[in-house]
Amino acid sequence: MVGLSFRIAVVKGLRKKKKMKRSKVKRNRRVLLYKLDSKPPVTVDLPELPEDVLMQILARLPAKLLMQFKCVSRLWYSIISSRYFANLFRKVASPLRERRLFMYLVDKNGHGDYALLSKLIKNLKANTFQLQEYVTIPGMGGCLVNVLEGLMCCRIGRSVRICNLTTKQHVELPIVVSNISGDNSSNMWNHFGYDPIQEEYKVISLTWEMAQERVVRSEYHVLVLGPGASWRRITQSVPPHHHPCSQGVSMDGVLYYGALTGDNTFLVVSFNMSSEKFNLIKLPLHAAGTNLMNYGGKLAVFDCSPAHLASDRSLDLWVLEDESQWSNKKTFVLPISNIVVIIPGELSVQGTSREGMVMVFSKTAYSSLHLICDLHSCKMIEGVLLSKLRERLPFETESLHRTYWDDFESIMYLET
Repeated sequence: MVGLSFRIAVVKGLRKKKKMKRSKVKRNRRVLLYKLDSKPPVTVDLPELPEDVLMQILARLPAKLLMQFKCVSRLWYSIISSRYFANLFRKVASPLRERRLFMYLVDKNGHGDYALLSKLIKNLKANTFQLQEYVTIPGMGGCLVNVLEGLMCCRIGRSVRICNLTTKQHVELPIVVSNISGDNSSNMWNHFGYDPIQEEYKVISLTWEMAQERVVRSEYHVLVLGPGASWRRITQSVPPHHHPCSQGVSMDGVLYYGALTGDNTFLVVSFNMSSEKFNLIKLPLHAAGTNLMNYGGKLAVFDCSPAHLASDRSLDLWVLEDESQWSNKKTFVLPISNIVVIIPGELSVQGTSREGMVMVFSKTAYSSLHLICDLHSCKMIEGVLLSKLRERLPFETESLHRTYWDDFESIMYLET
């Protein structure tokens, strides 16, 4: 009889526990969600989700919504602000993400003045349009090092700064101390890349010394972006003395940049972001320079001399098939035959994209025209008309350097 009473009590306890669990599911937290079409907010009930499932859902939302969702709760704030979630966000593909075309203009006279313009790519039509959206980022300016997955690296003198183009947050890195440069910034350059193994962003600093127009000494330092970031010198697997002569291209954890060695030889230098080892890659025999681009996920070097473009509107390109083997020359005739070139030197490539597109600049009698050409189809897909550009700039200058790129959003919280 006692055993029967005990079993009855256990059954009642289980039923009560199950009933309480059902009641808990019904009393879910209520969160405020915004529809993507910017209609008034609606309040909905969400079930209690496992944290990993919640992360997978949030990682597919636009960055702007995620910045607003930080206010939902402490849990959501900690999730969205974490480095783990930032890495998950960059890996997960989503049609809701914004992709923008950017143009960075900087004063060549070295004053650090700049203008950053952008436009949503999904809204672009196959006609001429204007980049009119100015992006204001306090503390930015100077030479553009490179842009990587929504993070922009710039340098003013010896000061290097990283900015998140989505959140507008920026950090200033410590000044690198080199035995070569001292207070001189003319013989110093930086590159910005990503280590997929450790899931870290790294900034590379290169300093060199010239004598009789040749590089006689060089040093290399690396900084891992994060709290307490500091520079450390790379002493293992250093390449021959050289100085960079192109912006870096970062792909699959490897940074590539054009360089000039001490014996005045042009080549491509690769730097593995994980092992931090350098490698030298000889250029194709007929390559005229070290203009680099991401061509379908592979490194490519192309000849875009103004004289070459102005004469037959063509562009020669070689693709790196492995660590040292280049493909045969590919020649693309750009669809810009209807452009009247006033000065041959004013027809030049101002930027490239990760999808095999080139941005060609042409100065006509009335305005500056920037064309976006798809090398795969040899079609001009967009045109950027910048009429009276200098009248709209927030600073005065007669010497501008222009750089184009396309990029996605980033939610990474920058710490140093």
